Amino acid sequence: MRNKPTSTPGFLLAVAIVLAVPTLISAQTPNPQRRITQAIDETRLTTLHGNTHPLARPQFDRGAAPLSLPMQRMLLVLKRSPEQESALDTLLEQQQDASSPNYHKWLTPQQFGQQFGPSDQDIQTITSWLQSQGFQIDKVSNGRTVIEFSGNAGQVQTAFHTAIHKYTVNGQDHWANASDPEIPTALTPVVVGINTLHNFRKQAMHHVAGVFARSPETGRVEQVAPQFTFTCGYSSTGQPVTCYALAPYDFATIYNVLPLWNSTSPIDGTGQKIAIVGRTNINLQDVSDFRSLFGLPSNQPQIILNGPDPGLVPGDETEADLDVEWSGAVAKGATIDLAVSQYTETSDGVDLSAEYIGENN
Repeated sequence: MRNKPTSTPGFLLAVAIVLAVPTLISAQTPNPQRRITQAIDETRLTTLHGNTHPLARPQFDRGAAPLSLPMQRMLLVLKRSPEQESALDTLLEQQQDASSPNYHKWLTPQQFGQQFGPSDQDIQTITSWLQSQGFQIDKVSNGRTVIEFSGNAGQVQTAFHTAIHKYTVNGQDHWANASDPEIPTALTPVVVGINTLHNFRKQAMHHVAGVFARSPETGRVEQVAPQFTFTCGYSSTGQPVTCYALAPYDFATIYNVLPLWNSTSPIDGTGQKIAIVGRTNINLQDVSDFRSLFGLPSNQPQIILNGPDPGLVPGDETEADLDVEWSGAVAKGATIDLAVSQYTETSDGVDLSAEYIGENN
């Protein structure tokens, strides 16, 4: 039989990111109680609603994937008990309340997992079930919010009762599950869903203006010179529209950051760390050139590889450059860490990097 839950977990991207980062919480809660109390029965299944990409539609379907298709670094998303969720909500408020004894008291990811994650017995039950289905357990997160595991399309089909298909959308091929996965009902007190079983990747939000100088004789780029005032389109009446690019000191002036930078004890991010999620490496010289051009002090970011180096990924590299450069332009003294995770056929590198950042505090 197949039981349908009365509520749906929603889109798991948001769940995964939210659950990956709450490591800065102070709490006094008892050790978690075991919530998986029934024996696993493969004939009693529950559908994990909201775990199918909206573009995995029949009109785009090009047939089933090979059963041997690698499915690497899948994230099984775990959930807290209602009691844990309530305690966490309370403590989040206490953490920001200066009159509370928990004000600005933080936990490590390991401590968070011990207080707000599933019990050891529940973790063991889930990982044993995954291994019985042929999957490799890559890791259980320290915060006990996700279990990372790997396998292939055939194992996914057998374990989660959904087939992986090829979908062609706007001329691009993708792999994705054709229906919401199902798991043994016994596991549902702890498992909320899978993030994800497809490679429809999130889209970068930047738009490239692309203004530079080129030699009319040779066609070669002789000098790359940023132009801060340029025509960027036309109005409905056909008049040119002028765009004014924003530089770091423009931002500092508009948002009144300059007094912080210039105070006796400057507030410019020194001693702080900013972590950026990424799925591409970057050319560090780009950051150096950006800071030099705009009169910012030299401060190279740190590149942290979470798995294989994906190299410089076209399109994604520009987004990562902007994130690194502008976070360091406002907090010019901060340490900027770019966490880089290569995307797989099932997981977006952005999600893997977000999980890594929370996992490693």
